[in-house]
Amino acid sequence: MRPVFIYALIFFSVLCMATSSIIIRFSTAPAMIIALYRVVFTAGLAALLGSRDIFPNIKKMPRRDFILIIIAGFFLALHFAFWISSLNYTSIPSSVLFTNLQVIFVLLFSIFILREKMKQQVIAGIIVAVLGSSLIAGGDLGSGRIYGDMLALLSGFFVAVYFIIGRYVRVRVDVWPYTSMVALVAVLVLLPASALAGLPLLSYPPREWILFFLLALGPGLAGHGILNWALKYVKAPIVAVSILGESVGASILAFLVFGELLLWYQMIGGVLILLGIYVAAVNEARSGEQLLKRKTEDGRRRAENVGDQKGYSLLIVLFKR
Repeated sequence: MRPVFIYALIFFSVLCMATSSIIIRFSTAPAMIIALYRVVFTAGLAALLGSRDIFPNIKKMPRRDFILIIIAGFFLALHFAFWISSLNYTSIPSSVLFTNLQVIFVLLFSIFILREKMKQQVIAGIIVAVLGSSLIAGGDLGSGRIYGDMLALLSGFFVAVYFIIGRYVRVRVDVWPYTSMVALVAVLVLLPASALAGLPLLSYPPREWILFFLLALGPGLAGHGILNWALKYVKAPIVAVSILGESVGASILAFLVFGELLLWYQMIGGVLILLGIYVAAVNEARSGEQLLKRKTEDGRRRAENVGDQKGYSLLIVLFKR
């Protein structure tokens, strides 16, 4: 497959993800209802795409993975509820930038929970991103947007937990069955929560249902779905860095559609956040690739010393995983 075609699809996927906050702003439904029907349609579309693989995946799924999928779905529901709510209290650029700090949360989890060693460049990237978010939060404090910023920051934390679990489970579960099951769990969390909050579940005009569906189809499947597909053809750092384009795209669309201007502290803070995420993500990915390469080379040397071709093949397969 031609690289030009692959990168064109990645660019298209980033544009789709950038429309998420814009579509949400057009909706007049409560935030929890928007979150609910986004995952309802996502679950349905993913189940349709992976209809042949769902039951085989469920049959062979260990109990531990099933429990982890439930936990992942719970945190995905929290992410959407908090992030969509944040758009009612802060600007689109601030909301998207704070949510994208999920990359930093993942790295912090690796340092403090998994006790993994990080390169100095990764730590420096984290510090730069934190400084950028602090600058935006400090500026928004005076404009009354700090509550929305904190909601977006929490949504980034929740989606980081969701991604960490997903990385572990997705090794054994196919993408569309996993997506449909996680989204279904999120539905089972958001549906009773919406009912208990006294929110109307069905009495919405056709325009709202179209927006709900577009959120699942565009930012959901076309956005994240294409990026998951692209991982088969390009290196992970390229995909990871391309996600940063969502912040830029969302800011441009917010200006064109709603006339939202970036204030000076948002510009500086946004640049620092994007720079910090870029430095941390790229260096972490390079460290992972170097570790994988060393393990593969060690495996080859051990296999050559033993002279057992079967053992050699097994080592290569294991290290490639």
